[in-house]
Amino acid sequence: MLKQLKAALGWITTVGGLALLWYGLVRANDELSRNLELSRNAALIYLPAALRIVYPLVFGSAGVCGVIVGSYFGFPVEAADSMGGNVALAILSGVVPLIGIGMFTLLYKTRADLADLRPVHLAALALLCAAANAVILNLYLAVSRDVVKPLRHILTIFIGDVLGAAIFLYLTSFVLIFFISRRRA
Repeated sequence: MLKQLKAALGWITTVGGLALLWYGLVRANDELSRNLELSRNAALIYLPAALRIVYPLVFGSAGVCGVIVGSYFGFPVEAADSMGGNVALAILSGVVPLIGIGMFTLLYKTRADLADLRPVHLAALALLCAAANAVILNLYLAVSRDVVKPLRHILTIFIGDVLGAAIFLYLTSFVLIFFISRRRA
């Protein structure tokens, strides 16, 4: 019983930490790309898109839940009147990347520990997850709300997710290489 409680608390703590990191990156992205937004749901650069890929691959279900919780709390306070819509958008934000990841696993064979991921794998993951997110999010928005210029909206989400993931992953790899090289010296 104690072992199960400890595991559950560890899972909850992981979800909370991932959600907090997601929330912080969403807020930072909002500040950095304020002039690059088409709407509240579409920006030309969306840095958290990389976490939608990394979290499920590294943390499994805790990663998906971290994205969902972080997304929900990342919505603007003035959008609180549409709580049901916010819950649906948060769930989509966490679950839809699994479609791209699933397509990736059909196309590429990589190790379960992800140690053999190459730049082409990261590019494929970013493109597949961005495409899944752009299409499904736009379908949801088209059904639930009025979407102005749906093709432009899909392209903006796709470009924003790909650019955001590429920038975030590049910066992360640069930081890791910097710290690893300093550690060896």
